[in-house]
Amino acid sequence: MSGNGSILVVDDDPNVIEILTECLRSKGYETESAADGDEALAKYDRFQPDLVVLDVALPKKNGFEVCDTIRARDVHRDVPVIMISADSIQESMVRGLRAGAQDYLKKPFSLKEMLVKIDNYLTQASRKKNLREQNLQLEGEVQRGHADYTRVNRELKKKVLDMRSLSGLSQDLNRLRDPDDLIRVFCLTVIGQLGVSSVALFYALDEIDDYLSYAGGSGVSNSVLQSVRLSREIALSKYLLGKHECIKLAEEEFPEDAKREANFLTRFGFDYGYPLVVKSRLIGIVFIGGKVNRQEYISDEIDLFKSICTSAATGLENARLYGELQATYLSTIKVLVSTIEAKDSYTRGHTDRVAEYARMIAEEMRLSKRDLEIVCFGAALHDIGKLGVYENILNKPGELTEKEWDIVRSHPEVGANIIKNMKFLESACDLVRHHHERLDGKGYPDHLKGNEISVGARIVAVADSFDAMTSDRPYRRAYSLEESIDQLKNQSEKFDQEVVAYIEKLVLRGRIRR
Repeated sequence: MSGNGSILVVDDDPNVIEILTECLRSKGYETESAADGDEALAKYDRFQPDLVVLDVALPKKNGFEVCDTIRARDVHRDVPVIMISADSIQESMVRGLRAGAQDYLKKPFSLKEMLVKIDNYLTQASRKKNLREQNLQLEGEVQRGHADYTRVNRELKKKVLDMRSLSGLSQDLNRLRDPDDLIRVFCLTVIGQLGVSSVALFYALDEIDDYLSYAGGSGVSNSVLQSVRLSREIALSKYLLGKHECIKLAEEEFPEDAKREANFLTRFGFDYGYPLVVKSRLIGIVFIGGKVNRQEYISDEIDLFKSICTSAATGLENARLYGELQATYLSTIKVLVSTIEAKDSYTRGHTDRVAEYARMIAEEMRLSKRDLEIVCFGAALHDIGKLGVYENILNKPGELTEKEWDIVRSHPEVGANIIKNMKFLESACDLVRHHHERLDGKGYPDHLKGNEISVGARIVAVADSFDAMTSDRPYRRAYSLEESIDQLKNQSEKFDQEVVAYIEKLVLRGRIRR
C-alpha cells in the first residue's frame, strides 16, 4: 500500500519530524506534522490522516491523552496510531496500547522498520474499513429477504472469523524474530485456514541473494525441494513479481522460461504460486497444492491466502532487520572482547573456547532454542567487564593485593552494566553477572547459592573454569582434559555436578579435544 495514504507525524523534536516526513514523502505518502498535543488534535481534525505517528512526551497534552482523544473521535478505529518514545519501560508500553495505539517503538528507531510497520497497518486498516462497508451493504441485503439473510450472515461470519485469524496471525508474525519459527507458523496457518494439501516457501536467505531457496513447507518432500533454487531476477520470479497476483500454474500463459519452471513445480503437486513482495522487492514465493477435499478454491479463499502471505512477508522482513541489528551489535561486542584478550597472550582465544564449550553443553542438555541462544551470548560476553580492569593488574606476574583482587572480582558486575541497556543482549546479563557465583554461596558478586544461580550461569561457570584449567598460565602448566574433569568433580561445593557430567561426556566422546 506504500504511497497511498496520509500520515500525521507528531513530535516535539523538529529533527525527528524533518527526517520522518522527508522519508515518508519520498515513499509517496502525504504528510502533516505537529509539535504539541493541542496542535496534533487540530491537525488531526483538519487533515483526517490515515495513520498517526505519535510521540509520548509532548507539550500541552502528552501522547497518551492525544491517543485517547483520537480514539474517542475515531469510533470505528480506522486510524492506526504508532507511538514512539525514548522510554522503554514496560508500563509506558502497556499504557500506550491501552490508550488505543497499535504499536510502540523505542527511539532511536529504524526507518526501515517504521516504514514496514506503517505499510502493514495501513493495509490492515484498509481491509478492516472495506470489511465494515461490506458489512453495511450485506445488512441492507438482509432486509430484502429472510432467505438472503441466512446466506449473507454465514458469509459475514466467515469473513469476520478470517479477519480475526488474520489479525492474530499478523501480530504473531510481527512478534517472532526467528525465521524458522515464523515459517513454521505461516505454513501451519495456510494448511489450517485453507485446508490445502501442500505448501512450500522459497525465500531469499540474504537480501542480496540472487536465488530463492526452499525454506520450509508442509505436505511436501523436503529432501527433494532443498536442492531446488529459483532465480530471483528471471523466469517465474520475474513474471510473478510483475503480476503480483496468485497465479494458477497450469493455466497461465507464461513466457517460455517461466513456463518451464511452472511445469516443473506442478509435477510436485503445486497448483498456485504467489510472490512475497516488500517495497516492490521480491523476497520469496509461496506455492500451494490443491485442497484436501479436492474442491476448487473460491475467490474469498484466494484473497485470504494472499493476506496471510502479505503478513508473512512483513514478518520475514522484520526478522531480517532484527537479525541485521543483532549481528551489528554482536560484531561490535566481539571487537571489544578481542581488545581484552589482546592484553594477555595467555588468554587469547579463551572467550571463543568458553562460548564453544558452553554451546556444546547446552545442546547436550537439550535446552530450548531461546535458552541456547542466551547461553551462547552470555558465554561470548562473560569477560566483557575486564574492559574496566587495569591492564597492569591483568598482566601482573606476581601475587595480587587484596585491593587488586577486589578490582578483578568487579568484572562480572561491570560487564552486566555494560550490556544491560542493549535490548537484545539484556537476557544475557544474568550469565555475565553470575558466572563466578558458587553453589555454596561463596562466589561473587551477589553470593548466590544453589538454585538461586541460573542454569545458564552454571554452564558458563563450568565452561570458563574448564578452559582455564586446560590452558597454560605463567604460574603453572595446563592440566590434561582428564585432570581438569577431576578438578571440577572435586569441587562440588562450587560447580554444578550435572553440568560437569555433561562436559565429561563430551570429552569421553572426543567432541572436546585439546
